[in-house]
Amino acid sequence: MAKKQKGSKQTKINDEPALVIRPRLPQIPGIFDIPADTCIASHAPHAHIPEHLHDHFFHMHIRYGFELPVQTLDGIEAASLRVAMAVNRLHRVDCNPVFVARGEGSTGVCLKIGGQDVHWVHDEEVGEIATELFGATGRTLADEFYFAGFSTSDLAERKLHRYSREDLKRAIGRGLVADQHFQATWREPRKEPIMPYDVIIFLGDDSTNYHTFFRLPVVVPIGAC
Repeated sequence: MAKKQKGSKQTKINDEPALVIRPRLPQIPGIFDIPADTCIASHAPHAHIPEHLHDHFFHMHIRYGFELPVQTLDGIEAASLRVAMAVNRLHRVDCNPVFVARGEGSTGVCLKIGGQDVHWVHDEEVGEIATELFGATGRTLADEFYFAGFSTSDLAERKLHRYSREDLKRAIGRGLVADQHFQATWREPRKEPIMPYDVIIFLGDDSTNYHTFFRLPVVVPIGAC
């Protein structure tokens, strides 16, 4: 992970720079035909939807909302966002862009930072970091689960992409709320549905030590926000 930067005014979370990101329920129903207040959904193969990666396979949607509140980003010159999710070892995960609104039909409108859509690339190091941080507080994953990690990427989803402080500040503005979608599929193709299960999510970045974990339930309890 990146070393702490010294000698500058900082957004202080425990006296360290922090790119604060807060989980919340997804805000945009209908994208990929997922209804409101639904974080986990299992679908059979169906007609193609633009930006949907695995509509031709049995797949499980993993969806959460997040907020980047107004913040100074002092002490941060640039950062790549990180996410990891604990999924069954029989499954692999792929990512969709970040959505800020519903588009035509079941499509979404993508978040742009620095003039380009936000995309993700598989990053094993992020999965390892999530595993270490999760275990640092005495928590462990069941043997049949692992953290699949991702970092923000170029549009080709081939290499890591870091956003400048200025680009992040412009995107956050007075506060940014968006939805993120991922999709789990069988590692070895099977013609059977994936039984939905709760998923633990890690969010962080490569410039600060700030991070958070939260659980996405198959059924959201009354009173969740």
